[in-house]
Amino acid sequence: MRILLTNDDGIAAQGLRALADALIDAGHSVFVCAPNRERSGASHAITIGSPLSAEPVEYPGADRAWQVNGAPADCASLGLWLTREDPVDLVMAGINRGMNMGGACIYSGTVAAAMEAAMCGTQGLAVSLLIKDIDALEDYTAAARLAVRVAEWAVNHPLPVGVIYNLNVPPLPYDEIRGLVPAKLAPVFLGTPAYEPVGENLYRFKYNAPLDMPSDGDVPLAEAGYATLTKLTWDIRHNADDGDLAEIGL
Repeated sequence: MRILLTNDDGIAAQGLRALADALIDAGHSVFVCAPNRERSGASHAITIGSPLSAEPVEYPGADRAWQVNGAPADCASLGLWLTREDPVDLVMAGINRGMNMGGACIYSGTVAAAMEAAMCGTQGLAVSLLIKDIDALEDYTAAARLAVRVAEWAVNHPLPVGVIYNLNVPPLPYDEIRGLVPAKLAPVFLGTPAYEPVGENLYRFKYNAPLDMPSDGDVPLAEAGYATLTKLTWDIRHNADDGDLAEIGL
């Protein structure tokens, strides 16, 4: 396969390197188009009006690689354009340093990059490793191995335009992962905001875990040792009866 890699942790990120190495070792052709710096939490921001810089860089094992001064979604769409003469089969975003589950998917540049690819008509797969301790050693070996397996399956099970696969992997050795399961989005990042004062007029965001966590949600499943795979779509419309809206009138 021909695979375009991007992320939101930046082109120097360990997760991106681990994913590239695993794909190359599996015999796939890899192209890299990633932000030139960390852009975590960029969501689906894109650059409009200003030109993007795509600087060719050396990336061992990759057919070609560029670092871009834009957001993750920019990197996905620009990477597809740069490889347009011989299109890729799949865009993979990650491996993200930290989970992209539940409500976190709204903020995730990783998810947005894969979604941008899907909205452009190319299959997209977001990959994240559940890391709770920011000071912990990062080992992407198992996540990269599973991501290759899912990628090879996903291209033979294509999704409609604008729909992606979102893979989250627990921080375990491969043989200790309890399985790969479909999962619903857990209600994380839903609730009242909370911030910690850290200085004069300075506040740091605090994550508040929801009190009611469904057992079939992606967060509890990943914390229990399962890798989770969820289909996500660009269509954020609430698919419920909206007949009452006609009552408003003019």
